[in-house]
Amino acid sequence: MLSKLKATTKAMISHLRDNEAGRKLAKMREEWRCLVNSVGRRFYEWDVSANLVTFTGFAIGMLAVNFLAMEMYLAALLCILINRFFDALDGAIARCKAITSFGVFLDATLDYIFYAGVIFGFALAFPAQNAVGACFLMFGFTASACAMLAYAVVAFQNHRDGSRCLEQSPFYLGGLAQGSETLVAMIVLCIVPDWFLPIAIILGCWCLVKALTVITAAYYNFVIAAKGNN
Repeated sequence: MLSKLKATTKAMISHLRDNEAGRKLAKMREEWRCLVNSVGRRFYEWDVSANLVTFTGFAIGMLAVNFLAMEMYLAALLCILINRFFDALDGAIARCKAITSFGVFLDATLDYIFYAGVIFGFALAFPAQNAVGACFLMFGFTASACAMLAYAVVAFQNHRDGSRCLEQSPFYLGGLAQGSETLVAMIVLCIVPDWFLPIAIILGCWCLVKALTVITAAYYNFVIAAKGNN
């Protein structure tokens, strides 16, 4: 069953890459990656630390909470986009020197706080209208975050005697409800804030599915795969 699922996933990815739209999207991503890496190298030459960029991006991103509460959605969107750019930039700077354990921790922690803050900001804008959706989205977000963090703890313990590559972390799980989907949702919400309730419910369900996939991956890696290696 698992092998069939992997084969189907690979076939879908291959089809998307062969598709014209898929090739354009891949080209745009590569151009964006080159731009961020180029800016990151320049900041590294200026002796700007990755952690400073992380803190700066977080501070700017948290301004979005205030703007959302004041219903200044374009200003909030600008802060969100700057935060996401800085989130990519700090990694590019770190790769010029060395990616540190504390840098990875700081980046992930401030990301979780930022996302939660944006949800809180939308709730502050219209408490009566958005409170239930915000609570449900926070429920799904917390479930997903806790599952991934708990997975990372166990994975770290299992790999503590071996070498770990922080740039290609074995503790990171791809899939649903990652940064790109969340960013798209935040952009749409800032443009059409009246859609908060349905989008919050959809994204909250997506986060719950993400939590379930992490639990499934944990069972496979920590139980089934562990038995196979013994």
